Amino acid sequence: MKQTRILLVEDSETDIFLVREVLRHHGINAELSVVKDGAAAQQLIEKQDGNCPDLVILDLNLPRVNGLTLLMKIRQSHWCRHTPVAVLTSSQAPQEREQALTLGAQRFLHKVADWDEFLAIGDVFREMLNPAQHSQPGMP
Repeated sequence: MKQTRILLVEDSETDIFLVREVLRHHGINAELSVVKDGAAAQQLIEKQDGNCPDLVILDLNLPRVNGLTLLMKIRQSHWCRHTPVAVLTSSQAPQEREQALTLGAQRFLHKVADWDEFLAIGDVFREMLNPAQHSQPGMP
């Protein structure tokens, strides 16, 4: 059985820790790769040859290459263009949300200070990794 792989593109050590805890709490047993800047993540995506992550969790405010540019590069990638992407950001800007969704992010999630609210994000990650288990007959 193939190991589930998640790519987390995030430069905040605190947020990396929180995402790890959310995954652990929700029993999401996945190989988590962390890349701390957009340029390094872009290089990683460009080197893929069909072995893309099962989920990308992407911050928008990254050093070197911002998250929206990286999202565009993921969607232009020959191999990884269909990889589900969840934007996880502190941005409250409606235009960034709209742009991320237009560029192909499946979800736009806000980083929240409340632990219980942050923990709920794990349900979204689980759903994105296993969409067939969470859809109901007759529902898109």
